[in-house]
Amino acid sequence: MADKYNCVLVDFDYKKENSDFIKILEDTTSCKWIINQKITNHLHGGLLKNIIRFIIYFIYPLTILKHRNRIDKIIGWQQFYGLNYAFWCRIFHLKKVNDLTVMTFIYKKKSGAIGMLYHTYMKYIVTSKYIDRFICFAKEECTYYSDLFGIAKDKFIYIQLGEGEIRTKDLNICDNGYLFATGRSNRNYDFIVDLLADTQYHLIIACDTYKRKDLPQNITLLQNCYENDMLKIMAKCHCVLVPLKNLNMSSGQLVVLQAMALGKPVICTKTDGICDYVVNHNTGYLVDNNSHDWINALNDLNDKNVWSLISNNSLLAYQQQFTKKAMYKRIANLFC
Repeated sequence: MADKYNCVLVDFDYKKENSDFIKILEDTTSCKWIINQKITNHLHGGLLKNIIRFIIYFIYPLTILKHRNRIDKIIGWQQFYGLNYAFWCRIFHLKKVNDLTVMTFIYKKKSGAIGMLYHTYMKYIVTSKYIDRFICFAKEECTYYSDLFGIAKDKFIYIQLGEGEIRTKDLNICDNGYLFATGRSNRNYDFIVDLLADTQYHLIIACDTYKRKDLPQNITLLQNCYENDMLKIMAKCHCVLVPLKNLNMSSGQLVVLQAMALGKPVICTKTDGICDYVVNHNTGYLVDNNSHDWINALNDLNDKNVWSLISNNSLLAYQQQFTKKAMYKRIANLFC
């Protein structure tokens, strides 16, 4: 039998991302790692796309399962590839032969009958012997998930998220005065739209899943704005807003780090997950979801000296702590 190898399961075009993850894994562990990819990250926005994406989440891990005896370690960068790999192992009562890590683990309880079914499915996987560790990007999530699923806390490992270097020379970084918000997960866009309606602020939202029709004239919604096109708009904004709904759900960190990499101040709903990345009144603003706190933060950033201080602090914090290479190294160290 050929020598065993290790693999990372991703749902995006790894070569296009120019990621250093595999190199850092190999340099750190002195082992061979490969990428297995099945691209689904474009399948958002619309019932048909979502159904296709969910089907792939289940089918693709089966193609990995047939090679399981040749694989030593598996990292599910797309969490559902890792989760459903464990799901099939448990369904078929297979002997455990892999070290399996679920990366970017996020779970939100849902209501109703579907919510109960989803929780049953998730608990069936999470409590199985087939997953060795879950990587979380918020400290409090480790305790929350341990209590929720009734398993040892040490299976949940907190790693600070990182974001790749952005080619700032191509983005024309400036301040054109508008506010900017983006992202899908756990966003409270209705709150921020209602807050800013008919104010002097112009807000641009880039999100393909937000469908509100009755937008005020000072709010612009872009539903087909991704990757570099999104960064070009962020690069010219005054500040980045991250309004969140569920305070117990980890979300918003990636957008925060993209803003920090561009030297853009952020105003975020105060959650445990965001507090791991933003220092209030130093690298950004952490606020409750009430109009008073949000408007005060916006007013503070109208002061050019305050804006410059927050901008410089956030850029420095990104460079020292939150690059993607730093995150990759932290993850690679788990396998030493």
